[in-house]
Amino acid sequence: MGLLLRIAGNAMAAWFTVWFVPGLSFTGDWWWFAVFGLVIGLVNAYIKPATKMLTLPLRILTLGLFTVVVNVTLMVVLIWVAQAADIGFNSDSLLATLLGGLALTVSASILNRFVE
Repeated sequence: MGLLLRIAGNAMAAWFTVWFVPGLSFTGDWWWFAVFGLVIGLVNAYIKPATKMLTLPLRILTLGLFTVVVNVTLMVVLIWVAQAADIGFNSDSLLATLLGGLALTVSASILNRFVE
């Protein structure tokens, strides 16, 4: 049940990010947000523990800000895949993508605190 709530929270965070950040747009079907939430949820469930362990020195050195770098990288990859697959996620600039990754990190963290 917790995983489903996290997926829903990540989908809501993705919707908020697209709504909040100028330069990001979405023109596809609403269920792609659920797919996005699923991908983020699976990455967080299976890949996040390994990346946390491998990047621990960088996270300590940057006081946790390296987590934002990982999330921004994930956002860049997801937008690139979405544009290649013509899903409807678009970014006008790298700055919009960076701000989107930051907004996604913050909003997903806030929403996922309610699940824990």
